[in-house]
Amino acid sequence: MTNSFFLFSLALGVATGALGGYIAEKKGRTQRFGFIIGFLFGLIGVLGLMLMANKPPNDKISDGSE
Repeated sequence: MTNSFFLFSLALGVATGALGGYIAEKKGRTQRFGFIIGFLFGLIGVLGLMLMANKPPNDKISDGSE
């Protein structure tokens, strides 16, 4: 029973991590950030990512010479 609970928890963590990665990418952040938040915090993390504001696109690339 313990083994099946562990596998279920791992599968749920991967699923919420994948959902978090998808949402984070749509919000202008990296998939890695969203996956980690979704994996570690589950549905609460996914909800937090959904409520997060969109990141504005960075049109101007600065190389530090200005």
